[in-house]
Amino acid sequence: MWLSTLELKNFRACRRTTVKFAPDLTVLVGENASGKTAIIDAIRLATFPASGRQTMWFSTEKDLAHGTERGETVELSARYAELSEVEKAVYLAELVDSHDDLIYTASFATGSGVPRRNILSWSVGDTMADDPEPALRRRISHVYLPPLRDAVRDLDGGDQAQLHDVMKILIGSDQETEDSFVDTANAALKAIAEHDLAEMTRSTIRGFFTQTTPPNREHAVELNRRPLEMRRIAGLLRIQLAEHDVPVGDIAATGLGYANLLYIAMIVLQLAKAKDSDLTLLLVEEPEAHLHPQLQLVLLEFLRDQAAASGDNVDSLQPSGKVQVVVTTHSPVLASSVSINNVVVVARHGEASEWCTKTTALRELGLKEAQRRKIDRYLNSTRAALLFARDVVLVEGIAEMLVLPALARYHLSTLTPDLPAPSTRSADAGPSEISGSSEPAVSALEKVTENSAELVQTQQRQFRSATVISVEGVDFEPYLRLLLAGDHPRVDHVVVVTDCDHTGAGEVRKTSYESLFPDDVAQGRLTVVVGGTTLEAEIFREPQNEDLLRTAFLTLHPQSEQHWDSVAAAVQEMDRDERAETFAAAIRAESPKEGLYLDITKGDFAHLVAEAIDTDSSRWIRVPDYLRQAIEAVAHVGRQSS
Repeated sequence: MWLSTLELKNFRACRRTTVKFAPDLTVLVGENASGKTAIIDAIRLATFPASGRQTMWFSTEKDLAHGTERGETVELSARYAELSEVEKAVYLAELVDSHDDLIYTASFATGSGVPRRNILSWSVGDTMADDPEPALRRRISHVYLPPLRDAVRDLDGGDQAQLHDVMKILIGSDQETEDSFVDTANAALKAIAEHDLAEMTRSTIRGFFTQTTPPNREHAVELNRRPLEMRRIAGLLRIQLAEHDVPVGDIAATGLGYANLLYIAMIVLQLAKAKDSDLTLLLVEEPEAHLHPQLQLVLLEFLRDQAAASGDNVDSLQPSGKVQVVVTTHSPVLASSVSINNVVVVARHGEASEWCTKTTALRELGLKEAQRRKIDRYLNSTRAALLFARDVVLVEGIAEMLVLPALARYHLSTLTPDLPAPSTRSADAGPSEISGSSEPAVSALEKVTENSAELVQTQQRQFRSATVISVEGVDFEPYLRLLLAGDHPRVDHVVVVTDCDHTGAGEVRKTSYESLFPDDVAQGRLTVVVGGTTLEAEIFREPQNEDLLRTAFLTLHPQSEQHWDSVAAAVQEMDRDERAETFAAAIRAESPKEGLYLDITKGDFAHLVAEAIDTDSSRWIRVPDYLRQAIEAVAHVGRQSS
């Protein structure tokens, strides 16, 4: 069996949230404060810890959804699919529905007068019938790996709880081995306590202590006379770590990254107890903390292997031993290392205080298999950022990806809201006062200027927060489906920037995308803009941009000035459309005019164009209309109040 669906009601931001998982490995991605941790904590509350050590408790104060009245029930419903025939027999009393899925629901009462023993209740099935065999719930467990914040402290701390847990797992029910270890340790400690130095120290301390104590309250001072239990003995041990051929030292000396890996290994060792459960959920939060990208990939592959190799006992009367891994991450490295079939996007849906966590399992979007494979091949650690972004710009190639941010910085810096029209002066107004205001006109103008500067900064910050992604082609549809399809879009806004390609294909694409996602167009979530030719030609279309491109071209080809001059002379009397077409033909080396050829490598040329825009703030540039529309859409120009 495996956890297929989690239904959450009134739990933190998960007011009405459904999460669908993959059988072996699910990677939950999303921005901060979107609800990933809430999902992990819900699983922890809905299953038992494999270690037997409870680390998660329900609290009405922190777990009841904001704005939900106290007294409303919090429900965490876990649905388990594909039970084996043996498991169906084991859970026969719990399978109360017409389907064969096992459903456990943990319900938490939040009323102020509810006795603590009555806060949690369990039910089974869609009908939420009373659980007839509560003991069976313990056959579904979890192992929790928290965010790695200070592994050195946890591993080198005083109680050595992790080391003790590992020892108990390795011993299992072998009481003889545990007794032997405890006896050996206590004997060694007794020998140390009886050493001459230890005995002299004890005697000296006792002498001074006796002098400060009334005779009728005399105390004995001893060293290790009382045998210690295994947990206390584990606290005396310290794990040490070092690279091969380097002297062993404290964990802190090896670096936090490898200390984290050691900590992970000790937690994952708890999976040895998976053989005692039908299903063990390994819950891993942000494994990328303090791990460089290569270690992240090694770790994820290890976790995936643990899941894939588990569950061999499906035909046995013994517990199935299935392991299922759920990972939360902010790392594009991890997100891009798995198929989108294993990715669930967690996003905030709604406005202000009323927002709710919504999730989308990307394998549920109805993508064709060829589209899924294309996205899997396409996503790398940089492009996978689109899975975390709230505002996304999809462009055709490297040129647009490099130049668009530079054009945006320039264009947004030139925007100012229209100044308010001068008010009619009243008959008794002074020469420096505007009717209806006691402020001097110059102060009012300064205030508008301050507001303008603040608005421009807001728009620039909004654009910077967007993710610009090159799809390296013109097939935007798979990526739009990835971002917009399903019940809950993963983005606030996606802008597609494409070219007309001389044949009108760009307009055809625009019509197609807008017809696929009409609701997103209507709600302002999707904007598709189309240029006339190619990026470079569209910039050249505007005569005042010619000097900008000339600077970039001659930096790239300082010995080819005559080629540029030939093109510049040829377009002298042309209108803007003809200028663009001629330039586009020249850089394609397909110009009908002999000698009009510009050797431009799009990536290198785009770098130089962007550099020229960024380094000469005095240059007057006209941003092509379609790019201006894209920039203003991304920057939310017109949405903010001035």
